[in-house]
Amino acid sequence: MRKKEWFYKAAACIASAALTLTALPVISASAATSVKGTSHVTQFGEYNIEVTVGVEDQKIRSLSVEGKNYAGNYVSDNKMRLEMAAEVLEDAYLGKSTADAKEISAVDVVSGATYSSKAIRDAILDALGLEPEQEENVLPTEKLKEGTYTVMISYYTDKIKHSLIEDETRQATIQVDTNGNMTLGTDIISGSEKEPLYIYQFDGYYANNDMTKSLKTDADITTETMSYKDDSETKEINVVSKVSFPLENGFADTYSSRASIYVPTMKRLTGTYQGITFDQGKFSADCFTKVYWNTLKVQDEAIEDGVYDVPVALMSASNPDKASMAGAAIAPTARVTVKGGKVQYKLNFHSMDINMAGSTEKGHLEKFWVYEGDDKSSRAEAMPGDSYTEEGVSYPGSFSFERAKAGEKNIYARVSVDAMAGFDQDVLVTFDWAKRKAVNDDNPGGNGNNNNGGNNNANNGNGNQQNPANGNSSTGNQNNSSMKAPAAVKNLKKKKRKKKTLTLSWKKATDANGYEVYQATKAKGKYKKIKTISKAKTTKLTVKKLKAKKTYYFKVRAYKKNGKQKLFGTYSKVLRVKM
Repeated sequence: MRKKEWFYKAAACIASAALTLTALPVISASAATSVKGTSHVTQFGEYNIEVTVGVEDQKIRSLSVEGKNYAGNYVSDNKMRLEMAAEVLEDAYLGKSTADAKEISAVDVVSGATYSSKAIRDAILDALGLEPEQEENVLPTEKLKEGTYTVMISYYTDKIKHSLIEDETRQATIQVDTNGNMTLGTDIISGSEKEPLYIYQFDGYYANNDMTKSLKTDADITTETMSYKDDSETKEINVVSKVSFPLENGFADTYSSRASIYVPTMKRLTGTYQGITFDQGKFSADCFTKVYWNTLKVQDEAIEDGVYDVPVALMSASNPDKASMAGAAIAPTARVTVKGGKVQYKLNFHSMDINMAGSTEKGHLEKFWVYEGDDKSSRAEAMPGDSYTEEGVSYPGSFSFERAKAGEKNIYARVSVDAMAGFDQDVLVTFDWAKRKAVNDDNPGGNGNNNNGGNNNANNGNGNQQNPANGNSSTGNQNNSSMKAPAAVKNLKKKKRKKKTLTLSWKKATDANGYEVYQATKAKGKYKKIKTISKAKTTKLTVKKLKAKKTYYFKVRAYKKNGKQKLFGTYSKVLRVKM
């Protein structure tokens, strides 16, 4: 009898253990399988994202993304941005470890589709049963000395998370007086592509950083007038562009304030929506400034007039600890001239190898923009300078721009790379002024001879920049410096569209002898030349045999004849057309 009891008890334990084991969401170390995950987007309407992640050997082998349950006033826009993000990220996550949340979280967001990109990331983490990496924010323990400091912050609204500084993080300043009292100063960004809202009033900051107390209204506020589109009409609105307020009650992870915001596309909305009370598109919200104290630094030192070679790198704007995808194209030092309170920067570039979905392609910087000050809503295009030639095509070898002060360690910029056509990327240009070297301006190089034929490999940093890739540069590998490339093609658009036929048109480019038209089926896919137009006056093309319900991407560049060679201008912006 005891043997039978023992047997039954043992059997019950084994069965229970078996049930427990089969319930665990185990991802096999070798066998191919797939798992699903979800996330929810609340900004500007709401929708769900569902991903299916193909897994094998603890690596992501495939990824599909689907949007569901769209609501609000931004359905078509949200669908477009999710599709834009998915096209890039479905390749970007391949090969990432299914057990490393940090590696997955480090994948860059797609510019212009930030919220969709982050939601895809969160759904992948959900599918794999991983928690997002949470960086510990260690508060200082000693009072800061008098002076000016720089620090990275986040500044976002309550309930539905919207950034008041456009991006997830931005550099701000902290001014400390002789008594150790701290005042935070930051730009406020309205009307950006990422955040199409307008902060028209800073209502105040909470006394002693306590939201149960009253708002203080003595903050130092700067305003400006902006234009915005209201349907087809252009209107103006006064917005807050800068704000400075005391950080009361000492060091904290976040500081609380309140702001009034207007969203033009919600101008017909009055009432409560997602926990927020709207009045014809206007609402007031509590806001939180998170200070990343580990980034606190004494503000940049003053730099004397002179000419310097300064170590430079291109880092990811969203993850400053990670090199940008375009980082392999920049020469290791920048030539910087400081004179009379103004600073002239010259950055040199060469080609790079880019891994695109398992294949390697050459990438070349075509355009470079610099954000003015720390205001990313306003940027200026840098001036292209020297050029280099690769396979008969001319590319900018340098870009120059001016700044108001020297010693900036971080400058936000945007780059356009031909191999990533259609997805201009924000970058953080970092300068190591502590390692600067004063140089004689008679030597204009300063960057390791950027006329290198452009055959540097992204895997070896900047390559051997002293040796042109196609022989000695004096044998004709470089462009004739007196020959000017044609202007970039502008205003590329679809003129007519039928079931399987599309007519493209564009504005005539200055100094052009003709045009080349390229087509792709993915924004970051391989572009195929579909037509060479040999007449400068011809600025349209009819493309036939296209497939219904399929998305195509087009770009055009002008060329100018230079003997037997063609000198090419930069590509137009990519035109996306869904048939």
